Amino acid sequence: MDGSEHILHHTVSGGEGTRARQREKGLTWPARHLARDIGPRAPGSQGERSAARFIEKELGSMGVTTEAHRFRSPATTAWSEMLVHLMVLFGAVIFPANRYVSYVLICAGFFLYLLEYNGRSPFTWLQPYRRSENVIARVRPYREVRKVLVVVAHMDSPRAPFYHLPAFLWSLRATFLFDFVCMSALFMLYTVAFGGYLLSMEETALTLFWHIGLIIAAVPALAAFALFIKACSGSTPGGNDNATGVTVLLELARVYTRRQPYSMDLWLVATGAADAGGVGVKRLLRKYRRELKGAYFIVMDGMGRGFPVCFRREGRLIPFRASRKLTSVVKDVSGAHGHYTVGFRKNGLYLGESFQLLSRGRKAITVSTREETRHPRYWRCARDDYDNVDLRSLRLSIDFMTALLDTIDRGDLK
Repeated sequence: MDGSEHILHHTVSGGEGTRARQREKGLTWPARHLARDIGPRAPGSQGERSAARFIEKELGSMGVTTEAHRFRSPATTAWSEMLVHLMVLFGAVIFPANRYVSYVLICAGFFLYLLEYNGRSPFTWLQPYRRSENVIARVRPYREVRKVLVVVAHMDSPRAPFYHLPAFLWSLRATFLFDFVCMSALFMLYTVAFGGYLLSMEETALTLFWHIGLIIAAVPALAAFALFIKACSGSTPGGNDNATGVTVLLELARVYTRRQPYSMDLWLVATGAADAGGVGVKRLLRKYRRELKGAYFIVMDGMGRGFPVCFRREGRLIPFRASRKLTSVVKDVSGAHGHYTVGFRKNGLYLGESFQLLSRGRKAITVSTREETRHPRYWRCARDDYDNVDLRSLRLSIDFMTALLDTIDRGDLK
């Protein structure tokens, strides 16, 4: 039985059908279907589109009206990041041949590198674009709308290069930092060398600067090679990242269609192309800029391994602080239910959807789960399949998110 037949076989209309399916298949049925039956869901792929159709049918069986927001997206930002590195490397190599062109390439490449480092990919327009989409469902409140809350979970799965194996994860953060230091050193070194050339510095000194630059450039060259491997790698089955987030999203839809929020306009959004630079959430902001003005965002990412945690800061070079009001609500929920969460962490390794929101001035926070280790088991690894989902953690995440949304609905975030 293929994926589409599987969806049709288990789709039953009406609330009773939904409850019967939940009893038959269990809470992890959406995660199991996404990770096993559909499998890898790269941005713009057939797997991602199949996931969107599955989510639409699941929400439709609960009586929820959905909207498919379609857009164009690149498959990955790795090609753009690699091109920026190659631009700087080429400028460093040709310094003796043409110092003007060399310095222009290094300056432009370093500026574009800073944009990449902060989630803006300047060369994605050079890549072929694919069709991706968001699935949007709205649950209207019982009373007058006093606040708008958007709960986001991406349905695509990330790429799985070899260096995301558990044995290498400890070094990823240091590698990002070392690459940034070397790119900055190249920019400063060749600025001094080019200034010396304009001031008629001796050729032996310029040659020395060039040789030092070539040694430093070895690190960006390795980074460019790693980005090439990432661009050519396949996607994970996305069991924990992020079939579990979609499972929690669907369960929240089931809960709040049974009992409407009191004064909170609740948006439940399954976004696409999150691994391509958060294109899905960026397109969401662009299309619904008026409706979502002043809205609060909760991003769910990896909800099936360990205890719920929230990211207090997001970003590598210049971290952005999560919404203070949402952080305060999380503290209140944690204080009332101490078993729900293990506290706050900083996300300085990858640029998630919450970073894209915070860097655009939106009020957002990321909710994830963590074990005692720094990263979840098989994080962005090819072994992140359905077996990587812990039912106890998934139940705890649903309870935590329900308590969080109920507290926001009853309270006042204004």
